[in-house]
Amino acid sequence: MNAKIWIEPTGKTLRLVWYYQGKRQRLSLGVADNPIGRALANKKMADIKIDLESGHYDETLLKYKPRKLGANPTEISAVELFEKYTLHYKKNNEIAHGSGLRLKAIASKLEQFLGDKQANKVTESVAEKVVARWAESASVQTIKSYLYYLKGCWDWAKDKYHVVDPNPWDDCLIRARSRGNSKPSKQVKPFTIGELQAIISAFANNPYYAHYTEFVIFLVNTACRFGEAAGLKWSSLGADYSTAWIGESVSRGHQNAKGTKTGKSRTIQLSPPVRSMLLARAERINPQPDDLVFPSPKGLPLDDHNFNRRAWKTILKSCQIEYRSPYKLRHSAISHALANGANPIALAEQSGHDKRTMLSTYAHAIDREVLFVSISERNYDD
Repeated sequence: MNAKIWIEPTGKTLRLVWYYQGKRQRLSLGVADNPIGRALANKKMADIKIDLESGHYDETLLKYKPRKLGANPTEISAVELFEKYTLHYKKNNEIAHGSGLRLKAIASKLEQFLGDKQANKVTESVAEKVVARWAESASVQTIKSYLYYLKGCWDWAKDKYHVVDPNPWDDCLIRARSRGNSKPSKQVKPFTIGELQAIISAFANNPYYAHYTEFVIFLVNTACRFGEAAGLKWSSLGADYSTAWIGESVSRGHQNAKGTKTGKSRTIQLSPPVRSMLLARAERINPQPDDLVFPSPKGLPLDDHNFNRRAWKTILKSCQIEYRSPYKLRHSAISHALANGANPIALAEQSGHDKRTMLSTYAHAIDREVLFVSISERNYDD
């Protein structure tokens, strides 16, 4: 391709003119029409011509424009860039509280690792060093989730600010995905029936944490996520307490904008013991329809971090039970249901699980009895 580009005077300054995909393009250079200005224009013209002919043309033209300073600069630090992206992201998306915390964590890490480094100085090698330092204190899964945001930030910034092209976070994300997929997943050990009974009993008899007993019973018997049970309201329960509509949740004690983790609501069937527990609880506290079923002792939404750090760890230690997070109550409930012969597809619907994930994650829990229909030789006496 032989690109045609030329210098054109406009008043007392110069601009470049060329055609790209049949459309006329113009770039004001802001330099005077004099020998020095002409020399600068020729240099910029050569840069654009090379990009046009080599296939590296920047359609946004930002690459060819002078760095803009002042109130709205185009050359800013990586930390400032991510802050601007965060504002844009929050403005255009309903984000869960947990996502907001992740965005804050990323900004904090960028400040720690990059300081005031300009965004256009963040090359692929710089990004790799950031990820390497991150890996010293974070899991592959966490890093991968952060890299999605960083890649999105640099993609968004491409036609607005001076950043490196191609995106310096692309290869980091590809490698993180590869490591995450190739690493064999550790099979989570569910709580045994005996351990679950001991945990419930310990909560009931603990002078500080007895308040959470019925909440734990609900988790164990429904396989709800912590945030779903913590966000459950009395108005979401059926008239006879035989069902519960799961369509809201809380994260770190704050209401989740998109509802449940998957964004999908569901109605679950409650067992007779859970129905009896809820009926007795309602008679005891006489709640309003919009009240939380399981609030904190102060009447606020439960915070999973505080619950785990204070109540949960204390109870497990008192029972001499190996530590597993409260989330493993959900895993344990599903595992025991499958081992008891529950239909995996129906269980996936009730627990809000993706059906394929359910089968791959919990295949070990399904009873390994002979499942195929017995078909023998024809009985000719019939």
